[in-house]
Amino acid sequence: MSQSPTDDAATASPRLDRWVEATTRPLDVLALVFLVVLVAQWLLAITTWAHGAQMVGNAVSLLVWAAFAVDYVARLTLSTDRGDFVRHHKLDLLMVLVPFLRIVRVLLILRKSLSRLSTDKIAESMLLIVASLVALGALVEWRLESNAGGASITSISRAFWWAIVTTTTVGYGDEYPVTEWGRVVAVLVMLVGIGLIGTVSATVASWFVARQRAAQDAAEEAEDDERDAVVTALSQRLEQIATEQTRIRELLEELAGRDA
Repeated sequence: MSQSPTDDAATASPRLDRWVEATTRPLDVLALVFLVVLVAQWLLAITTWAHGAQMVGNAVSLLVWAAFAVDYVARLTLSTDRGDFVRHHKLDLLMVLVPFLRIVRVLLILRKSLSRLSTDKIAESMLLIVASLVALGALVEWRLESNAGGASITSISRAFWWAIVTTTTVGYGDEYPVTEWGRVVAVLVMLVGIGLIGTVSATVASWFVARQRAAQDAAEEAEDDERDAVVTALSQRLEQIATEQTRIRELLEELAGRDA
């Protein structure tokens, strides 16, 4: 996880700030690339053409690791207090020493992205998020179950069918995992389904509440506008009356002056 320019003032410097600002987004993208390559390597391990794909994946992973290593060394070099930098960036060092931990960076990216979204934006993106999780669950389940004895999830199509009916909590039971890790994935897919139902219910309830609140606000605004209009009309009428009274008083004074 790269720090932002204001994350660690004790070790910050203008050059370090510029480096972090320039490299944070590219490193985030590389972390996502690493996740995609890792999943692809795992899923393609049983295919006949996997050897070439594995070589390409290994090369990409090596380049990603090199980019993280260069970033860590550069930030350490540009830091004003290198000992303090190492103490406060242990996770960054572990990501370089243990390549698999770069997945942690992906999780941090997702958490940061979701924290910046409003509730409405999260609701709008929920379908895409759930679809991605279902697809990932189907692929992982197929990879775990395809070669297991007595397995029913032996093809991609069956894996996707199983993931969809499990997520929607229909659960026909025609496809089911038989391995221990496959059942762990099934539990996670079930939790996604339960969360989806809860999110949809909350979204619908929020929509009705928002409509009712909007109607109340509109009615209150209309009442306020009507009240303001009445007050304005009364004020204008009072000003007219005051003007007429002033004019009458002036006429009376003028008549009184003539009689004198």
